[in-house]
Amino acid sequence: MATSSKLHPLVDSLVRIILTIIFFYSFKALFNVQNDLLLAGISVLCAFVLFRSLVFAFRKFNAQN
Repeated sequence: MATSSKLHPLVDSLVRIILTIIFFYSFKALFNVQNDLLLAGISVLCAFVLFRSLVFAFRKFNAQN
């Protein structure tokens, strides 16, 4: 059990990085934006909101069961 508490932050970070990359390239393909820094900031924000909402929904679902 002690190793699982060390593993959670790593998994959280990897999921956030993967979501950020997915959002970045999706937005880059959909929109014609010249400023990649702006696109990266929006992608990080969207990934953060999606990740937090998924964690909230997961915890709420587990609390009901």
